[in-house]
Amino acid sequence: MERYTKEQRVIFVKTHHNYRESYAETVRRDCGIFGRRNALYQSTVQRMIKKFEETVSIMDSKLSLRHRTRRSVDNFAAVSESVAESPGTSIRHLSRQLDISKRAMQRTLTKDLHLRAYKIELTQEFKPTDHVQGGEFVNCVLENQKVDGNFSKKIIFSDEAHFQFDVCVNTQNCWIWGAGNPRVVHEKPLRAQRATVWCGFWAGGVVGPYFFENEPGSAVTVNGVHYCNMITEFLWPQLDGMDMEDKCFQQEGAICHTERETIELLRQKFPDPVISRNGDQKWHRSRAI
Repeated sequence: MERYTKEQRVIFVKTHHNYRESYAETVRRDCGIFGRRNALYQSTVQRMIKKFEETVSIMDSKLSLRHRTRRSVDNFAAVSESVAESPGTSIRHLSRQLDISKRAMQRTLTKDLHLRAYKIELTQEFKPTDHVQGGEFVNCVLENQKVDGNFSKKIIFSDEAHFQFDVCVNTQNCWIWGAGNPRVVHEKPLRAQRATVWCGFWAGGVVGPYFFENEPGSAVTVNGVHYCNMITEFLWPQLDGMDMEDKCFQQEGAICHTERETIELLRQKFPDPVISRNGDQKWHRSRAI
């Protein structure tokens, strides 16, 4: 309705009341007065008359615009101080706190203050006892390194990894637009299928990979029996021809690794320290290594 002048609006109101408050009659009589560009509609007249009866005014209310502060030297200092106090605050919250538009805040952070957004890094939790065990392992490696400068190159490191077969659906990135909730459901199995793969590596190359499977080729859970079978049926043939008296073996602290039968089996081949929980030297993931 902003395209109608004050005089034109007065004509609408007068015509409406002269013809017994008929919106259709008002449109029919006044539509030819203003031309095609200012075409008159019944809904327009209805809104204007309703506003006149409620507020005794025929003019539109002015929109209240939020004050949007521009980039300035003072804003640079305020943003820099706010980010230093709380670096994890989002741009949206900073914009509200400092009364600066999101676009200006974005440009201030990146163009003026030369800041970048970084994601947190997830790492393994360290418990109080881990620091002591980590120090013991580092000291053991350093002592052996003094005796034999190539000690670290003779360690065969090993570990398993799990690979999921099913596609993971992230509900945060999956949206469906509609007038109503379509109630779309994605079914997934109670126990997701996965494969467990073992692999070892040392200075001389890679040993593996080995897939834990049964005779039909289906993935199996790694337990003490399956792990010992992997050692005797796969690892030993892979190490044939190598001087085992000059090598040592490392493994994680999983239960299947630390069972007595597993440790005794490894000691038959590796006279040097078996690095493992319940082994000759405890293994610890230390960041110092």
